[in-house]
Amino acid sequence: MPDGIDHAGGLGVGAPAAALVLEQLITLGATRFVTVGTAAALSPDLLPGTLVVCREALRDEGVSRHYLPPTASIRPSPDLTDHLVRTIRATRVPARSGPTWTTDAPYRETEAEVSQYGASGVLTADMEAAAVFAVAAYRAVHAAAVFAAADTLVNRRPHDTGTTQRALRAALPAAFSALLAASTAPPGPVGYASRQ
Repeated sequence: MPDGIDHAGGLGVGAPAAALVLEQLITLGATRFVTVGTAAALSPDLLPGTLVVCREALRDEGVSRHYLPPTASIRPSPDLTDHLVRTIRATRVPARSGPTWTTDAPYRETEAEVSQYGASGVLTADMEAAAVFAVAAYRAVHAAAVFAAADTLVNRRPHDTGTTQRALRAALPAAFSALLAASTAPPGPVGYASRQ
């Protein structure tokens, strides 16, 4: 890819694996990252295969606290996220943007948590975004994230995997376009701490 942009995949699941990969890529000189993956829907109207650009991640995992002081949530790079939203809109895949709940315990989400987060507008549950944004903030690089809705925690049913795969295939070139268009300048103080 031009400008040293490449794609990495199959490197592990969860916040620790994502942080490890980011740290290694940053050491090699990378300054912009878009994670593309799947997440569980927390909203009954989030249909299978819908792309969700993450605007904020609730910090319910263990990695981010090793990088930043405690806050309830963290935000991605605004410039890179805005570029990602624009490139995703150019695809024919349904898309939304909003918060995610990053958790280390994918089998321990309670009905009360799912209901509470869904009611407050949190769209998805994932395992990496808060850690990725924390590492990026600490290392002064840009990071954004986009998810394809792969299953739902509302009624605990899987979605159609074909629809999810099509959404992921649309998200990858959009992510590359956003990486190429976004600023290469180091991010300033990005309001990473969102909710206290």
